[in-house]
Amino acid sequence: MANKVVHLVYSFGCGGLEKVIVNLINGSQQYDVEHIIISLTDDIAMQDQLLGETQVHVLNKKLGNDISTHFKLFKLLKKLKPRVINTYNFGTIEYHLIAKIAGVPIRVHSDHGRGGDDPQGKNKLHNVFRKFISHFITEYVVVSYDLFQWVAKDLKITDRKLALIFNGVDIPNGIKYKEKEPQKFVTVGRLDKVKNQKFLIKAFAYAIKSIKGFEHCKLNIVGDGPLYEELSRLIESLNVQDSIKLLGFRDDIPAILCDSDVFVLSSVYEAMPMTILEAMANKVPVVCTNVGGISQFISEQEAWFVESGNVDELAVKLIRVKDNADERAAKIENAYQLVLNKYALEQMVKVYMDKYRITLTNEL
Repeated sequence: MANKVVHLVYSFGCGGLEKVIVNLINGSQQYDVEHIIISLTDDIAMQDQLLGETQVHVLNKKLGNDISTHFKLFKLLKKLKPRVINTYNFGTIEYHLIAKIAGVPIRVHSDHGRGGDDPQGKNKLHNVFRKFISHFITEYVVVSYDLFQWVAKDLKITDRKLALIFNGVDIPNGIKYKEKEPQKFVTVGRLDKVKNQKFLIKAFAYAIKSIKGFEHCKLNIVGDGPLYEELSRLIESLNVQDSIKLLGFRDDIPAILCDSDVFVLSSVYEAMPMTILEAMANKVPVVCTNVGGISQFISEQEAWFVESGNVDELAVKLIRVKDNADERAAKIENAYQLVLNKYALEQMVKVYMDKYRITLTNEL
């Protein structure tokens, strides 16, 4: 009988974290494992990207504190009898006490960020709770150097329990570098304040109106979220509806990247964004804000960095990417080799399976 691993998430909708889980599940077909998704809420749009038959359970958590969710989870864990539970980010960390009471032997927590409402990790109440609940966690995983330093220094999680596991992406075969001058720019992410698409829209509109030759360029914004209407109004107020499009949620991100010439990330905080890795794996040049843990896993050798919120600087960098073919080619090749050597999916899967104490099927 395969080892059961429960992935407990707040939601399983469109997002970088959810994409990591999809990659982990789809990339571990050779291991003696059965993955199960438990979502606190009913947003499970990423379910369609899972290969094979994967159980998905929804607990229908109410807004705010909902003690009934704890009872539902306890009952479900007793029924499933998983070997491992893996929770993700602050929204699910509280359930480790329930997992311990339910008898789950391996209890893993993964931080892919500090939380959208506390990107710097300064909320004292949250941090006190993290320290308390960590006593019920057997493995504490982070995905970037800055998160590792924060968890070790501020939360005082011991080295024995703490591990750094980089995100990994599938690397397509036969991807070729596009030699033509870039015209199609793209960004992918939830339409939320932390992703700061307003900043990108303003910079792109400025470049269109101020720089000769840039007026033919297009920007596609992929993703959905609470700021959709606000961003729509901003695009309309800047009169750039023909140049900037909101595409909404899409489940064909690899195809969109292959059809794009430049990827741009405008976030105010990121730990280790999957979208950057996916762009690099598809040989799409990257322009991004120098925030969070980004500069700790890539450098100016692989991407163009800009200061968060500096509209003029971002506009200049977009133009530089467009106009400098040699620099573009060099960074693309460096980025592709970096992902190939350090951030391939197989490496991430193996480390997680080691944490779960699960072996390849043919090793049994």
